[in-house]
Amino acid sequence: EPRVQRNMRTDNYTALHQKLDAFIRKYYKNQLVKGLIYGVGLILAFFLLTALFEYLGEFDTTGRTVLFWSYLAASAFIFGKYIAIPVFKLAKFGKIISHEQAASIIGDHFSNVKDKLLNILQLKNQAEPRTELLASYAMDRH
Repeated sequence: EPRVQRNMRTDNYTALHQKLDAFIRKYYKNQLVKGLIYGVGLILAFFLLTALFEYLGEFDTTGRTVLFWSYLAASAFIFGKYIAIPVFKLAKFGKIISHEQAASIIGDHFSNVKDKLLNILQLKNQAEPRTELLASYAMDRH
């Protein structure tokens, strides 16, 4: 029976990891949607501001060049920060949030599970090295 209980705990822990992975994907999808809204809004606002400056300022070629490259630089920055980075994180390129960070975010929104998720993850992480240590000790003894 202890083996069945251990398998059930492992299955529950695996299910928790899968749910946290699903949460992380949704987290980055939400960041992408928010980034698209902010990005399109800011790029449009910068375009209108640039057009207004050009209309009111009646700049020469150098002034227009500076406005153009400023607009392109601002647009590239906004695109990178609000759209490209969430896309890369969604595709799991670069550093993404850990299960512990996801549990902390969930705990901030749901007070009834605030510390429980984080405690489960931390206890499992502390238990795994001991299990491996005991297994290596048992192998050395035989």
